[in-house]
Amino acid sequence: MTHTLLKAALPISLISILAGCGGSDSSSSTGYIQLYNGSYNSPYTRLFVEETERSGTDFADVTTRHNYSTGTYDVSFEYLDANDSYITISEQEVSIKGDKTQLVIMSGNFDEPTFTELSVPTTSDTGEFNLDFYNIAGEDNSYDVYLATDDGVFESANLFSSEQYLSELDLQSLDEGYYTIYITKAGSTDVIYESSSVYFYDEASYVAMIRPSYATEDGGITLDVVTDNNYVTELKHQSALGQLRFINTVDDYSPVSFTTTRGTTENTTDTVASDTYTNYIELSPNSYSIAMYDEEGTKLADNFLMTLEREQSAVGIFYNDADNGLRMMSVEENLTPSSYSHTVSVVNLIESYAGQTVSDIDVYFTLDGETVDDTSNVVDGLDKYDQEEQVVDNEVYTVYAVYEDNGQQIVLIQQSDMDFTQEGNYILILEHDETSASGYKMTLNLTVTDSVE
Repeated sequence: MTHTLLKAALPISLISILAGCGGSDSSSSTGYIQLYNGSYNSPYTRLFVEETERSGTDFADVTTRHNYSTGTYDVSFEYLDANDSYITISEQEVSIKGDKTQLVIMSGNFDEPTFTELSVPTTSDTGEFNLDFYNIAGEDNSYDVYLATDDGVFESANLFSSEQYLSELDLQSLDEGYYTIYITKAGSTDVIYESSSVYFYDEASYVAMIRPSYATEDGGITLDVVTDNNYVTELKHQSALGQLRFINTVDDYSPVSFTTTRGTTENTTDTVASDTYTNYIELSPNSYSIAMYDEEGTKLADNFLMTLEREQSAVGIFYNDADNGLRMMSVEENLTPSSYSHTVSVVNLIESYAGQTVSDIDVYFTLDGETVDDTSNVVDGLDKYDQEEQVVDNEVYTVYAVYEDNGQQIVLIQQSDMDFTQEGNYILILEHDETSASGYKMTLNLTVTDSVE
């Protein structure tokens, strides 16, 4: 549900949806409740009101905003474990107030999360908007927030607020328009965060969550802007870099190295054996030409395009396409230090079985005593040379890669005791392997930020 920034150049029909002030659908007898998930290692968390499940959210996102008549309600926050049982994280009473959203913030380590409740007006005056920042970046982190109109530089920015960890919300009214946000450590004038130029609409309230970015920048921060709508706008640090690494799955080419080129600037990786990841290269957000070289420096592939965004971590996977030769696939890496569930990016490089072309496979993640028919953790119909994500629980699985031939299921690979219990997320590559008894193999790799609380 994360969206890009609101832009004045958007079509009018889209602007009306994004602006969504909420003034026309609320009254003095109606208010709202919503959950923002700021717990970095949490699973998908569900909001229950009066024992009824309403909606849920992953880290750095919000649930749907639900309206209720004013009054006090029993609220709980729960998640599903590996056995599909609801586990209660917290229970509390929430008082719904007219023309306000009770925004509940779950933050900190999910082993013992902190819940705080903010009461946010649904509207502001014509020509103005409400804004404040909420610091969930850790109790040892305090910040000063500066605002510059339009795309103003830091030297022209004004101090807007000083944000202690989990301090009270103090919304201020500002004129509608473009603003650039700068953040420094408390008492410092060294900018550690700069937003793009942000357009804030009138008659709306915005709460900007200051949280760790858990991305490519060690100790970096990101802003999640929560509006009256049912989504978060993530504002990344404009000076943040991205990072790339590579892996070559073609055993005929080993060892190899890789280069990234933009204009006259070239960066070269370390030299690695096949099926081994290189170290990361830090790069500015841009598009790059990628090449692969053998040990003697002979160019094996060239001019593959890879585009890198700020705070993005990506891997270029080189493989052999049966019809087109050496190719590269780009996979974005999820660096969030997830603990209770993990995103697995499954990459299928399997082309054939017993002389037959394999167009797609099914991948099953099964617990002990669970069959492929029982499991809900399935990547169904994954095309060759394609990728798909699957979220699995913090468990040890037996993983099956299955090919269906005229109604008969053929197990291409089965790998027991695959451990998905480390903090972070994973890339799982399925490929041919002439040295194995099955003729195939699975390669599992952990992806996680270096910056963890």
